[in-house]
Parts: sequence; C-alpha cells; structure tokens
Amino acid sequence: MVVPRPGFSICYLFILIIQRTASSSSCVYDVGHGQKIDIRALGNSDGKRPKYDNIPNTSPVKNSLSWNGCFPYSKYDGGSCKGAAACLTSTTTGQSTLIARPSSVKFEPEENVNLLVYHSGETILTVYLTCADIDEDKINSRQDSATIFNIYLQSRCCCPDKCHFSTKSGSLSGGAVFVILLVSVLFTYIVGGALFLKYARGATGTDMIPHRMIWLNVVSYVLDGLRYTLLIIRQRSLNVDYQKI
Repeated sequence: MVVPRPGFSICYLFILIIQRTASSSSCVYDVGHGQKIDIRALGNSDGKRPKYDNIPNTSPVKNSLSWNGCFPYSKYDGGSCKGAAACLTSTTTGQSTLIARPSSVKFEPEENVNLLVYHSGETILTVYLTCADIDEDKINSRQDSATIFNIYLQSRCCCPDKCHFSTKSGSLSGGAVFVILLVSVLFTYIVGGALFLKYARGATGTDMIPHRMIWLNVVSYVLDGLRYTLLIIRQRSLNVDYQKI
C-alpha cells in the first residue's frame, strides 16, 4: 500500500482552486464608467457543451463554428476540440477542430461593440459582442480564410451590468470542493497509513499513527518557535539566544 504524501496533495489542491478562481475572475471586463461585462454569462460552465453550437455561417465555406464564453468545453467526435473556447466542425467529416482556447483571449472595448480576440498560432478568432435588449440571442459567423474567423453575437448579456454569472442551484463552490478534497486526502492518509503500519509492520497503539515522530518533531518546533517569539516580545530585542529555549 502506498501512503499518500499530504504536503504534495494539499499544494496541488491549492493550485487547482487558485487556477479556477483566476480563470473565472478574468472573464469580467471593465468597459468604463464603473460598468462591467461578465463573459461567464455567455458560456456553459460544465465543460460538456458550448452555449453556442452550430452557429450559422454566412461564408461560402459551410463549416460550422461553436463558441463558449469563458469556460472551456470539449467535443468527442474524433477531432481535436478539447479544452476549447471555439471549434470548427467540418460538414464533410463531422469532426471538430480546435481554433481557440480560453486562455488566448484579449478583450478590446470599442464605442458600439466590444471584441474578444483569440490568437492561436496563425489562427485568429474575433467575437463581436453587441448589446441588444432582446429576449433571444442572435448569432452568426463568417470564415474569411483558413485561419481567420468571426462570430457576431447580439445579446442582452453583451450589455454592461445586465447579466451576472451564478452557479446552478445545489452546485458546490470552489471552496466547498477544496474542503471536501482536503478532508478526503487527510482521511486516506491517516486511515490508510494506520492500516498499512498495522498489517504490514505489525504496529500497535500510537505506533499506528503515520509518520508519528515527524509530527511530534513538527509540534516541538512550533512550540519552540512560539517560545522564541514570546521572548523577543517580552525583551523587545532580537538579541535572544535561541539555544536557551
């Protein structure tokens, strides 16, 4: 049995939460006068499907575009559309090709329309966000060349401060997921380690605590550090001999 290392697991979980938070917050753009556009409201957050699929194409090349605001999605049709912001689906093969990732976007505010410009190698996708007080979104696309794509979206959610992203009812926040994962890792570490020490090494009593001596030393070091800090505060001097503690 392999006993998990809690330090590595906890750090990895912290990284996941930070990445998720950073990704979400970077999708809210300032358009001036204290107003913002929340691009998260223009996407599905489940990663399974784009909010805008099979977008009508006005160019002679009748391939189909799909796009999802902020959150990555994937298509499982044998193509390369994985972790995408936008994909191009061939009407001939039915396979989807990745043309833009969420991380490659740049927001460009203009007077009557706001732009999301995605750069992926030589491929450029520009999404034109037009504020429109309508009940149903209007969207179409145009492919100018093999590497130049345009999507035109009219929506109430393209208007500043009109739409705000919220998690679905009953779903868990990032903090809640982190706590659940942290508790699961600690439980596995303690119980799994105890079972390993008991049946593999015949340990009993307190000897069944995983890395018991390491944790005792950690507690001892923490107490020494607290005592040293208190001495510095009491003497109001940094010239305290640590060896005397």
